[in-house]
Amino acid sequence: MNAAFELFSRSLTLSAIGLLLSCATAGVAADQEVPFGGNDQGGVSLLRIQIEVPPSSLDRLSNAPRTYIQATVRDGASHLTNVAVRLKGRTGSFQNLDAKPSFTFDVDRFIPGQRLRGLSRLHLNNSVEDPSYLHEWLGAELFRAAGVPAPRVSHAMVDLNGRRLGLYVVKEGFDEEFLARHFQRTDGNLYEPEPGAGADVTGPMSRSRGSGVADGSDLRRLAAAAAQTNLTERWEQFGALLDTNRFLSFLAMEVLLGHRDGYALARNNYRLYHDPETDRFVFLPSGMDNLLGRASSSLQPRTVGTIASAFLEIPWARRAYRERLGPLFTNQFRVEALTNAVRRHAAGIARELPSAEAKPLMRESEDLCARIEYRAREIARELALPEPAPLQFQSNVASLTGWRTMGVPMDGVMDETNAVGIPTLHVRSNSRASSSWRTTVWLAPEHYRFEGRARTRGVKPLPFARTSGVHLSVPGFGAASTAPLTGDVDWTLLNVEFTLSDENRNVELQCHFRAESGEAWFDRDSLRVVRMGP
Repeated sequence: MNAAFELFSRSLTLSAIGLLLSCATAGVAADQEVPFGGNDQGGVSLLRIQIEVPPSSLDRLSNAPRTYIQATVRDGASHLTNVAVRLKGRTGSFQNLDAKPSFTFDVDRFIPGQRLRGLSRLHLNNSVEDPSYLHEWLGAELFRAAGVPAPRVSHAMVDLNGRRLGLYVVKEGFDEEFLARHFQRTDGNLYEPEPGAGADVTGPMSRSRGSGVADGSDLRRLAAAAAQTNLTERWEQFGALLDTNRFLSFLAMEVLLGHRDGYALARNNYRLYHDPETDRFVFLPSGMDNLLGRASSSLQPRTVGTIASAFLEIPWARRAYRERLGPLFTNQFRVEALTNAVRRHAAGIARELPSAEAKPLMRESEDLCARIEYRAREIARELALPEPAPLQFQSNVASLTGWRTMGVPMDGVMDETNAVGIPTLHVRSNSRASSSWRTTVWLAPEHYRFEGRARTRGVKPLPFARTSGVHLSVPGFGAASTAPLTGDVDWTLLNVEFTLSDENRNVELQCHFRAESGEAWFDRDSLRVVRMGP
């Protein structure tokens, strides 16, 4: 077995989460799918990591958290006295030394060639944004099964100078060992976004390793391809510069998992490797501690990543993306297999925790299972819908169809009815609800108005909510929302304007009901988009 695999062995069998078929489909060798942690019988065995730092170095780390200091690290099998350690994390996850800090180990920074159980770089994440401690592990498993390289993930109990810090997520770094398992060559440029910059191929990006061009010209070529206005030329340039097959899977898996803090939706957590063997870029997932947050998020989202947006603007690339969604969903969102694997993995971790920590972990794992089930239902429902097509305008007006529900009230109903004498999209709730009717359309750059009539009865607004009541909205375009209706209001025309200035894109149109209780009707035949000019 490869030395890098000594750190962690098999924590659950591939068949447990239905990955063998998808690995074969994606052309990934099964031995590449051995995840971090556990034992050969499929159980989970937590690492025990002890970090010892001299008081003077602790002071330096407190004052300059990103500066590496020397530390002694023990993990039961290794005892290294000169490991480079620094704190890690961004807004939301960063904690100082007095709390539960996250760490990066650069094992060979001070002694070239030094390894901690075969690895030169690894991260200990405090998982403060993921109380289940399982998102990164689950996401990495599914990305790798889709043929997209992703770091292996495990768990550890961590001490700092004898103080128990508790449970951590352990993730291998994007180091030479990682690259060697997924690529023929490891000397390509590896880029990551600058912290807090929302960086893209247009910059700023940091080159964390590699012996390729040092002036960023490889990134500039990819950015220039995305800016190509002729879509046929753009596709040909993407084919020469980007591993389009892997990018399709990367993009589809980010959307299926609702990785709202990744590349396509946020240009935040990801890496970009310029593979010198193929001379093409490969996108790599990272920072997956916020998955499945919005189970009903669209499979045709508004993307902000430059390459994702430019890619999906090409009609045949968009069709290929939609075609990739189906097999990935079928092969990987096998709900029973996934939820069983999550429960087994959580139980294996919980067995090694005190009862007071094990119980909330198991509760969070059940919540994750519920979100997997909900997400799978929403994906199946949306895949059954026809692909959004360019709206057909007659005299600059386009009618809207394909309405779907989101957030059906627990104590209420959402249905299409003629109860008030005309076809309507209807919402009724006897308790607090945030519900909406939604449809997705494909629009070209231009100025538009979304309009339609609404009627309310007994709509009681939510306290302290900025957009409580009944209204129309177009998310992603600033304050593109109508003034909300509350109380009893007869048929009223609502309208909201928005502008697409840069690219063709999917746009989601929403008819909202956010209230303590009440009832609302939207005149279905009056809901339309009006084209208003450049």
